[in-house]
Amino acid sequence: MFQFLSSNSSGENLENVVDLLVAAISQPEMKLVMFFTSKKYDIRQVSQLFMEKFPDVAVVGCTTAGELSNLGFTEGSITAMSIAADDFEVVPYLMKDIKKRAILAKNDLLAAAGKIGLTPNSEDGFIITLIDSGQSAEEKILSILCNTFPKLNLVGGSAASEDFKEQLVSVNGETEANAAVVIFVKTSKEFLIVKENIYAPTNIELDVTKADIQRRLVLEFNGKPATEEYARNLGISLDYLKANFQDVFFENPVGRTFGDDVWITDPISIVDETGIGFAALIMSHTKVKLLKPVNAIAEAAKTVQTVKQKLPNCKGVILFNCFFRYLQFKKDNQRELIAAEYKKLGTICGFNTHGEQLNRHHMNQTLTLIAFGE
Repeated sequence: MFQFLSSNSSGENLENVVDLLVAAISQPEMKLVMFFTSKKYDIRQVSQLFMEKFPDVAVVGCTTAGELSNLGFTEGSITAMSIAADDFEVVPYLMKDIKKRAILAKNDLLAAAGKIGLTPNSEDGFIITLIDSGQSAEEKILSILCNTFPKLNLVGGSAASEDFKEQLVSVNGETEANAAVVIFVKTSKEFLIVKENIYAPTNIELDVTKADIQRRLVLEFNGKPATEEYARNLGISLDYLKANFQDVFFENPVGRTFGDDVWITDPISIVDETGIGFAALIMSHTKVKLLKPVNAIAEAAKTVQTVKQKLPNCKGVILFNCFFRYLQFKKDNQRELIAAEYKKLGTICGFNTHGEQLNRHHMNQTLTLIAFGE
């Protein structure tokens, strides 16, 4: 038995909003409730209201930069889902002070996972992450998780906000910034994790010759100041880049390529005139390629086709969609068309993130998802 329910609600009265969600997702034998809330609402109150309604269920959530459900992409709302299943054990862990202490959490993670019988040798399950994006700690958290549980697949998204000022996560009524939610699931149920890109590599390759990994900075490409070489390869002047960096960066991310696979990272800032700050880590002595956009609707259709082929009995999907992708969909008037593709999978629930996770990789401008079967 596996049942996945999802709903979306909005309004000025928070208690009424949560009551509508609770009515829509309540079911017998619930094991997990997840909510993704606009910062229009106080996530602390949201979390407490859900906990009052579901005191015996693992309840986790985070703030968003927009929500996704069977109503499509929405803003200023709350999306929530529940899973009821046999052979499906869940334990959430709230990792605090991730900026300084993420690498010290191994024993706590082992203890949490051990509550449902997961060990470093376990293969029968997966991990979902919700991480405060403001701490630049995603890579540290993924490293400790994947080194500790090397046989468990991992998927997730970074908690978000439309103003980029504060992102919060919550576990069982306890809500924190500078924190991460790690959800351990032990199950023999079928599931499928998929990554979707709407950018493809060009032939332009950049060699990262100098980087500051602590600050996610690239200082040099091809032995030259990063801003200078990035602009030159785009065919624009350095002055134009500096005057229009937000638009240029938005439209020209870079990616690490492995065969046909691309792991995208967004340039987001110019630092000290010559350095470029990125939203995901780029190591020194690695090569990246400039990327170009592809047909987003076609890529969404491919994702749906992949899930249907590999998991024909799909019961529900959680989607982690990059906020920058959402802004692109919005700019191109494609939100409804993109959401219509994902809704072909059945019941969906998700949010716009400030970063996406897949196993050891933290990335941007990407969609990651987990689809559940029987």
